[in-house]
Amino acid sequence: MPAVGEVVSFTTLHSPPEGFRSPLHIAIVELEGGARLFCHGEETRGVKIGSRVSVEDVNSIFYFSHMGFADRARLFWRRTGYRGEKVAAIGKSFVKGLLKRRSRGER
Repeated sequence: MPAVGEVVSFTTLHSPPEGFRSPLHIAIVELEGGARLFCHGEETRGVKIGSRVSVEDVNSIFYFSHMGFADRARLFWRRTGYRGEKVAAIGKSFVKGLLKRRSRGER
């Protein structure tokens, strides 16, 4: 399972060192335990200092990827545990009610 961290710094090198493809997207990511990793990424568009990213180790090279809304939501629900199940049940019930009213033509 990939680790989750927060971007401390990032940049894109358009003239990377020999042996790397251009552009080279890199970031320093602080994991939840406080460790900081130097990571490669697919792109830095949409990434900001403080962005939540997932980090994956592939053959001792760390890669980061920006977490979209769905990824952040899954992480939230996983962390809330049992309390999250109650909130999810309330949310599902609310949405069901809205959909029923809509199908009947109510607002």
